[in-house]
Amino acid sequence: MKATIILLLLAQVSWAGPFQQRGLFDFMLEDEASGIGPEVPDDRDFEPPLGPVCPFRCQCHLRVVQCSDLELGTNPLKSSGIENGAFQGMKKLSYIRIADTNITSIPQGLPPSLTELHLDGNKISRVDAASLKGLNNLAKLGLSFNSISTVDNGSLANTPHLRELHLDNNKLTRVPGGLAEHKYIQVVYLHNNNISVVGSSDFCPPGHNTKKASYSGVSLFSNPVQYWEIQPSTFRCVYVRSAIQLGNYK
Repeated sequence: MKATIILLLLAQVSWAGPFQQRGLFDFMLEDEASGIGPEVPDDRDFEPPLGPVCPFRCQCHLRVVQCSDLELGTNPLKSSGIENGAFQGMKKLSYIRIADTNITSIPQGLPPSLTELHLDGNKISRVDAASLKGLNNLAKLGLSFNSISTVDNGSLANTPHLRELHLDNNKLTRVPGGLAEHKYIQVVYLHNNNISVVGSSDFCPPGHNTKKASYSGVSLFSNPVQYWEIQPSTFRCVYVRSAIQLGNYK
C-alpha cells in the first residue's frame, strides 16, 4: 500500500515542469495581462480645486502676488483716507490713478519715481505746489473734471520733466503760471474752463533764444476768452499752427 502511494507521488512530480526562479516584475506582467491591477483615475473626472483668483494685471506664484502701478479709481475715497506718505515706500512705482473719488486735494508725499499721475473726476479745488514737490520724473499729470480754480505759483517748477498737463473741465479763470518757463511741456489741455484772458507771455518765453520744446497740442476752446483778441505772438513758440485749438465759448 505504501509503495503504491509513493509511486503516485513520484508520477505527479514527474509530470510537473522544471522550477524557474521568478521575480516581482514577472508577477506584475501577469497582473497586467489578466487585467488585475490598481485602478487608474480618468482625467475626465478630475476637477481642479477652487482657489483665489489672481488680480487683473498681476502675476501670482504660490503665496506671492506681484502687481505694477495702484489703480484706486471709483472708490469712496476721501482725502482724509489717504495718509501722508502712503505710497512713499514704493520706490519703483511709476503710475497712480485715483479717479472718480471724493478726494479734494492732491495726495501728499507721492513717490519721486512717478511718471504718470491721474487724478481725474475728483473734487480737487486747488493745485498745491507742495503736493507736487519732488516729482522730478513726472511726465503726465491728469487733473481733468475737477473743481480747480487755482494753480499755485511754482507748481509746474516742481515737475521739471512734465510733458502733458490736463486741466480741462475745471474752473480756472486764467492760464496757469509757469508754462512759459517750462522747458519740456508739449501738451496743455485747458478747454471747458472760465478763462477770459490769455496773455502774450502765458505760453512762450519772451525771447527766441530760450530753449523750449514746441507745443504739439494746446486746447483753449469752450472758454469765455475771445479768440480774435489773442495776440498772434502768444504762440510764437508753436511751429505747427494746427496744434492750437481755439473756439467759441460753449
